[in-house]
Amino acid sequence: MTAKPPRFEFRCWPDAVDAHVGRLERRLAFGDAEARTDIYLLAPGRTDLMPKLRGGTVLELKARLGTWGLLERWHPVVSDPFPLSAPSLTLLAGLFPDADTSACASPDCLREALAGAADIRHVRKTRRKHTKNGLRAENTRAECDGRVHASLAFECEDAGQLDGEIHALGLAGMANCNYAAALRDPSLFGFEHRQAERRF
Repeated sequence: MTAKPPRFEFRCWPDAVDAHVGRLERRLAFGDAEARTDIYLLAPGRTDLMPKLRGGTVLELKARLGTWGLLERWHPVVSDPFPLSAPSLTLLAGLFPDADTSACASPDCLREALAGAADIRHVRKTRRKHTKNGLRAENTRAECDGRVHASLAFECEDAGQLDGEIHALGLAGMANCNYAAALRDPSLFGFEHRQAERRF
């Protein structure tokens, strides 16, 4: 489990990303690029909980507590390596009642158990991060099912600070679209795209 505090988040997927990245990097200092693959375990009909296997190995789950203007407030409630703790297994059982996850001792075992209950999406991320004064920002290239999109994301425990940064960067007119929403959005990585692929 995890004891991290809730935080406000904003993620957008701009088409003309280069102009925004240039403005972002003039304002904030970013580190070197890093890459990993996260495996999202999307539960049908649930937009308030976002479970994933971080780097394919650690179960993470965060819960959306609500919104504040442009921002979403998320609480990281699970960050659990395998074998999973009893509280994590209880959360999974509630989220996926039709799957037996009680004996899942590895990420592969969990994916097999959820194969018929979750939409399992592998997202390859290459990103550069900025962290200073309580603000975390990232410039990410995300790839899933052969589709690639750029994303800019920000998080902070202080809603006012984050809202001010988003306005200063000229991003306030864009939709806040978290990964779970992006993976369901047909214009990004969504289900209609995957269903069309299966017909051929």
